[in-house]
Amino acid sequence: MIQNLDLYPVFMQTAKSRSISRAAKEMHISQPAVSLAIGKLEDALGVKLFFRSNRGISLTNEGSILLEHLSSAFSLIEAGEEKLRDIAGLRSGTLRIGASDMTLRFFLLDYLERFRDLYPGVRLTVTNAPTPSTLEALRGGLIDFGVVSEPVDTSDEAIEFIPVKTIQDIFVRSEKYPVAEKKLDPVLLRKYPLILLEKETSTRRYIDSFFGEGTLSPSIELATSDLLIEFARRGIGITCVVEDFAKDDLASGRLCRVELRHELPPRRFMLAHLKNLPLPAAASHIIREILSDLGGESNDQKNET
Repeated sequence: MIQNLDLYPVFMQTAKSRSISRAAKEMHISQPAVSLAIGKLEDALGVKLFFRSNRGISLTNEGSILLEHLSSAFSLIEAGEEKLRDIAGLRSGTLRIGASDMTLRFFLLDYLERFRDLYPGVRLTVTNAPTPSTLEALRGGLIDFGVVSEPVDTSDEAIEFIPVKTIQDIFVRSEKYPVAEKKLDPVLLRKYPLILLEKETSTRRYIDSFFGEGTLSPSIELATSDLLIEFARRGIGITCVVEDFAKDDLASGRLCRVELRHELPPRRFMLAHLKNLPLPAAASHIIREILSDLGGESNDQKNET
């Protein structure tokens, strides 16, 4: 393959114009520059590409073969450029996000709905997994960004964490488990059947880190917060969920809050993306939308992290 690919457009324009002077005029270069480029290309390929006639210059058989293949090649290049313009303009492409059921429902879903309405040509893929698995998918290049919940290792130099929402974990119960004390000592939770998320989730890690590993020994471990609420509604035990998850059940009286003498501190949802990898256009757009909606509050939180 020849080194100077700039010779090909000169050849194609000359073939189209059937005249060196017209080709030079179209390309805004001198006639000698066109002749020199054609000569260099012929020398590099070892064939004659044009011959002169009364009508000007015409392609040789070899020139016709080259033009056919170059036309196909440049069409593919133009198609590729158009595809990239579509992606940059969010007319096509893919947006890959990782999120847990909790972060998806109570933070991300509204943004995805809005994005989908505005950019229906972009394909959305959401990997639903707990925070540790989401971060692993991010490191492995399987998602563009994730929405995760604390606790996370913010000292990880490969990942940028941006706080976006404060959440509160609470314990809830059905009427089957009345609690006499207004402010229950957390140690006394062990008297009741506890239903908690699996150990692999960030929520469970948060609970264990606050109360101490092994202090609360659940009788049932489940994979999603939806199941925690359903089990609590049926009176199977007391559970711990993010307050937003239990809001409707608390308002209706189906569940009651178990107030503790020492409540769990608030924690945060966070955006997570790789620091040294440019974000695809779709991911960059939706992150900007999120941060724009949150305004200065998110920037203040980011500085605290």
